[in-house]
Amino acid sequence: MYLLSREDYEKAQGYIFSEGRPLEQARLLHMTKGDHSTEVMKALTSYQNPDGGFGGGIEPDFRLPNSSPLATSVALQVLVEHDDDEEAQQMIIKALRYLEQTFDQKRQGWFAVPEEVNDYPHAFWWEVHEDGKSWIDANWGNPSAEIIGYLLKYEEKVHELDVEKLTQQSLQHLMSLSDFASEHELYCYLRFFELHPDRMDEGIQRKLKEGVRQTMVSDPEQWGNYVPTPLKFQPSPASVDLEVPKEDVVKNLEAVIQNLTNRPYVSPTWEWNQYEESWNQAKIEWQGILTLESLKWLINYKRIQS
Repeated sequence: MYLLSREDYEKAQGYIFSEGRPLEQARLLHMTKGDHSTEVMKALTSYQNPDGGFGGGIEPDFRLPNSSPLATSVALQVLVEHDDDEEAQQMIIKALRYLEQTFDQKRQGWFAVPEEVNDYPHAFWWEVHEDGKSWIDANWGNPSAEIIGYLLKYEEKVHELDVEKLTQQSLQHLMSLSDFASEHELYCYLRFFELHPDRMDEGIQRKLKEGVRQTMVSDPEQWGNYVPTPLKFQPSPASVDLEVPKEDVVKNLEAVIQNLTNRPYVSPTWEWNQYEESWNQAKIEWQGILTLESLKWLINYKRIQS
């Protein structure tokens, strides 16, 4: 079995501790050294605004300091892992209030980012156009399906939205998809079902498998591009079985190991092609995020030398 050497594993950790954001540093400590929830919450607090939402570049590709539903969903991905922590619980309640206030009745969901995103450095795909939408908003489930998953998990704390109605609408939207135009919408649904496996029946599982077949790229030659790789759909042996071929997962793990053997960090496979100074900062932040993700995959599959 091809393993990441202990030396290269420690170099990758060292990269995160020297170049990564405090959030990734704290998450790495929590992942490898036991309970460091306090440090994770301290790092997350700097991204939460008085309205309860999150911003400040927690998603590095848009530098909007104000809150957005998308940035808030990114924070909740972390908060759910720590929701036995009292501080995390308070941060979650504030985030839920923000999401209640920003729900769009006509859309029956959320727009990813507000128009003010245009006033700050951002990748071109986050630009909000004259119709009030970014390109991300072409796919309803990103981030609405994921957000509804958080509302359902903390339903007793939600006071202004009919969570069950939204859940049913979200599941109906998934089942209505014949073409999965966005892997990110599929990721959002997978995060929903990670929290609520009881909501996945055979029909839904078939639909998710169909989405994986349509979007996943199995060719290692293409993994240097911005494509959804097998580990995105099977990040752990315990993940929901979406019929990702085992040999594809193995090849993906070996590619991750090779990358981290060549250098101690993982670089983004995309660029902004604008706001060059801000992009250079965002790129470094992404390297910390992506390196942490890769280490998590290798830990999950026991692919690090003991």
